[in-house]
Amino acid sequence: MTIKRFFIFIVFIIASLSCFGQKVIQLTKQNGVYTIPCSINGIKRSLIFDTGASTVTISMKLANLLYSMGKLKDADIKGFGRSQTASGHIVNNMSIVLRNIEIEGLHLKNVDAVIIKGQNVPLLLGLSAIQKLGKITLSGNKLVIDTSTLDNHRLSSVRTQIESHLKKGEYREAILLLRKIEKQEEFEEKDLFNLAQCYCYSKDYNKSLMYCQQWMGTYKVTNSSHEPDVCYLMGLSYMGLKSHFDADNWFAKAIKLISLDAVEQTSRKDANTLSYYYNQKAINYLEAKSYENSVEAFDIATQYRMRYLGVTSEDLCAGRVKDKKVGIWLYSISKMNAVFLHNKEAAEQYAILAALCGNLEAIEFCNHFKLDYSPRL
Repeated sequence: MTIKRFFIFIVFIIASLSCFGQKVIQLTKQNGVYTIPCSINGIKRSLIFDTGASTVTISMKLANLLYSMGKLKDADIKGFGRSQTASGHIVNNMSIVLRNIEIEGLHLKNVDAVIIKGQNVPLLLGLSAIQKLGKITLSGNKLVIDTSTLDNHRLSSVRTQIESHLKKGEYREAILLLRKIEKQEEFEEKDLFNLAQCYCYSKDYNKSLMYCQQWMGTYKVTNSSHEPDVCYLMGLSYMGLKSHFDADNWFAKAIKLISLDAVEQTSRKDANTLSYYYNQKAINYLEAKSYENSVEAFDIATQYRMRYLGVTSEDLCAGRVKDKKVGIWLYSISKMNAVFLHNKEAAEQYAILAALCGNLEAIEFCNHFKLDYSPRL
């Protein structure tokens, strides 16, 4: 091999390596802006590549076309809101989820978007889609996308990191890693559940609902192990959005999927889960000012918690149950009876039981009203 041919060979290898894991897309410049060819839920369009826009924007005309062709469904509509345009005007919009935006063979799943009314609404590829592309570089009219994927070893390592973040309550950190897996289409059932859970616990309730609904549509039939928890997350999310009726319905569905027997026949594991479900159901009733229902739900939560702890009402009266959660729930019942239901006798009885559990507020209450909370042996 001559020196010249060897040099050419080396240059070729270097060029090949530099291109590996990258996709270069030619943008078209029109009227001072760059456009990019896309396929939105199967409909081909050119969108303005706009890093200054927070979401993808489509026109009502395109939305109606997608809807008429069955490519945009009722389940994809999230609600209504208001947006600020680049010119500073505030406009009404409809928030939706676009299930698939395809760009030169790259598929972006479940992209947040808005529909804006108007005759001359520009179609914008905003950050809600651009961020899903991964690492990008804009060089003139060329968009360079890093398409390198996670290998199995790195994927396993990332999932280990996610579990660690979840245990520490670091939900934002977990979301970043889960979205990385999602972008590379390596999503599994547990990943989707974890993402819904992270958004819920970080109080991004709309996204939590979106991923819960995606889980229901994808895994409910084939893998229902997480179904009660997904229903519970739906309840928490609707509760966070102050939709108490919807929240109650989803909490009820979660409970029904587990609660098949009487309290005393329920397994300890299921009893613990049900105690949390009923606790949240009680809080939802409390926020909705349905106090009698809240009292009943707290009472049932207490019964399941005691089942999980392996203690009885006799143990409770004897002061042998020193459990923080039971104390909180019993004193919550006491307060509602005292303040809202005006049942003095019930308020005092539950305050005494809460004090026997070691609840400090209940102890203070009993001391103030000179109630005897000594153990009933």
